[in-house]
Amino acid sequence: METNTDELRKFLEGKISSLKKELEFYEYLLSVIESGYVPSRGGKVSLDYIKNRKGEIIGEIYFSPPSMKILVKKKLSLPKSYMNAMSKILEDTKSTDKIEYNIVLDKEDIKEISISGVKDELLYNKIKAGLQSILERASS
Repeated sequence: METNTDELRKFLEGKISSLKKELEFYEYLLSVIESGYVPSRGGKVSLDYIKNRKGEIIGEIYFSPPSMKILVKKKLSLPKSYMNAMSKILEDTKSTDKIEYNIVLDKEDIKEISISGVKDELLYNKIKAGLQSILERASS
């Protein structure tokens, strides 16, 4: 009897985890639509990851030009100095490359960063590298 309960528990935990991932994806798609993004023919969404030094995923990056969204997967509170550094990177990019951004917090934990106006891979990689280094350090 104990084995059946353990198997059922594992099945249900796996199913719940799978459904949570599916829900997060649909929420992302809805946020893309609500942001006014109109996909072009053949437009695709690329998925990239931000990992900490242990190799754990701390964030997912969805990129479909001109929109970029970073969803933070781990509970992550940024010290003021890190938040200032992140804001500086985004503000500098805003003034030079004409992007717009929004940082979503839940109390003191960072949840997501939405960026619009990311026109090409070069700008995407520049933003990704800057934000990735900050999020990696904050998660250590």
